[in-house]
Amino acid sequence: MLVRLFALGAVACAPEVSSGVTALEDADGASGSVVIPDGEPPSFGSAGLHLTPPSGGGDTAEDTAEAVVDPPVSELLADSVAEFSGEQGRDGWYYGYLEPGGANTFVEMPSYVEGGADPGWYAGTGGVYWTMMDASTMHPNGVTTTGGRSPVEQWAVRRWISEVDGQIEVKGHFAKLSVDGTSNGVAAYVFIDGEMDWAWYLEGWDDGGVDYDKVLTVAEGSTVDIVLDPWKADDRSDRSTLTAQVWSVIEE
Repeated sequence: MLVRLFALGAVACAPEVSSGVTALEDADGASGSVVIPDGEPPSFGSAGLHLTPPSGGGDTAEDTAEAVVDPPVSELLADSVAEFSGEQGRDGWYYGYLEPGGANTFVEMPSYVEGGADPGWYAGTGGVYWTMMDASTMHPNGVTTTGGRSPVEQWAVRRWISEVDGQIEVKGHFAKLSVDGTSNGVAAYVFIDGEMDWAWYLEGWDDGGVDYDKVLTVAEGSTVDIVLDPWKADDRSDRSTLTAQVWSVIEE
């Protein structure tokens, strides 16, 4: 099936657009598209996450795809599933969100619900937002929403802060969990210190998803952000599996 790349273009209430990044769009009949940054990637800024959407045309997947090389790895540094907890900062993990139509900065989720039908971190209790995450899944909030939630675009963000310098390998799984036919799809991103290094769009029915694997360079204190975008600010049935493991890499 034809995979088509696109320019993300104007996101509702988004800040200024920078050029030089190939991005993705859900094409009619497309099964899923990958975005590979070329040139200057969007930046979340030194103050935290700060969205600058890409613009411009796209190339073909064959022109932009990078071969994944399995490097030698040593110890497992972080695991978003095994180390998930109700404590912000434990094992270097933080649970939050950003509002691309607002300040665009990383905000820690204030509420942790333990036990019950759906334990995890929430941007607000009492049904204010859909934005939440547990050990393996995440849900964003959109302007187009359901269940009486506030019509605000929020991207769910799982953040790990590095304790090492050098190369790391970040890998995980991204797939739709809710597939009732109402979702217009979701996008996931990996940002290192505010720079986008990986992104992928999934159609709303794609519960098979994709495994991702990126080798990246960090310093002690670098932020690794795993982000779920409701796609065009529409959060209907957008709960998705989005996990991350971080491994140290042995330089040859």
